[in-house]
Amino acid sequence: MNRNFNLIMNTVFKNSIDPDEACSLVGSVYQPHKLNLCRASDQLSASMEHYPVSETSISRLTYNANIHIQSEPFRNFYLIMLPVSGHFNIRQNNIEKTATVGSPVILDTDKNIDMQWSNNCENIIFKLDKSLIDRTLLESYGVESKLAVAFNCPNREQGNFDKFSIMLNNFIINNPYLSDLPNNSEMFKNIERVLALSLLSGNHSHAEDIEKIRYRVLPKVIVKAKEFMEENYSKKITVQDIANHVCISARSLQKGFEQYECTTPTLYLRRLRLRRARELLVFSRHENVGIKISEIAMRCGFYHFGNFSKCYLEEFGETPSVTRSGRKSAL
Repeated sequence: MNRNFNLIMNTVFKNSIDPDEACSLVGSVYQPHKLNLCRASDQLSASMEHYPVSETSISRLTYNANIHIQSEPFRNFYLIMLPVSGHFNIRQNNIEKTATVGSPVILDTDKNIDMQWSNNCENIIFKLDKSLIDRTLLESYGVESKLAVAFNCPNREQGNFDKFSIMLNNFIINNPYLSDLPNNSEMFKNIERVLALSLLSGNHSHAEDIEKIRYRVLPKVIVKAKEFMEENYSKKITVQDIANHVCISARSLQKGFEQYECTTPTLYLRRLRLRRARELLVFSRHENVGIKISEIAMRCGFYHFGNFSKCYLEEFGETPSVTRSGRKSAL
């Protein structure tokens, strides 16, 4: 395993022989749950290391005893579990699986959890926020998730996470820049999004919705409207300007975007401008280009700096100056 991975991991606890203590400390990282020894005569020895990234985190958790874990649904996150040694059996509602070395599993966010770990079972656990999955689903595929994305469905073939585990090893665990993560926060945020896309490219409860979106044929007016915005986002264009360009009414344009893009022309244009502004901020940092943030805002169609900063914060969860500096947001 990459030496940098071992260097960044923070010890949560080490060689704990108290099941209640181990359960409480693991629960402080994830959520409260129940942990019991399968045999009262067993002696527990448990250890945990943890490192938060941004909308993900990675842990190494070892139980040197046969244990039984029960938990209510996570609600706000998923866990991808990659055994390094040993194995465990997992039941989520009526779905049962076995995780072994080379055969990772994912724990859904909306199901009860019942697990039995074998003795000397060590797991690399990748925690991924539900909000990241939902946002990636919407931004990349235009699918708005009203119900949590489920990767384990009773009437659907279970997803294969082998490719995902390979990507996780390459992008996170064995990444040579891992020890310098605070100075590469933007890169690791992009890696998180790629990992989310990798999960969504497999089998899950919204896979059919993605297929419908992927192979749909957009009306030419929507395509032309988007092209017009790409070419003119730096200018003071209005929805009426866009509608005039594609020769339809503003009302028809509005309805078209709501139907085919799940948004409005105004919001689509704003997010386009914000993405371009973010790209310029990151570029100016890496290339050490001396361009003012206010000038970047104007280049991207924002002529009121206060409004730009407010919209940027709402979209990305950090201010333009934080993106420019590359430091981790304190928000």
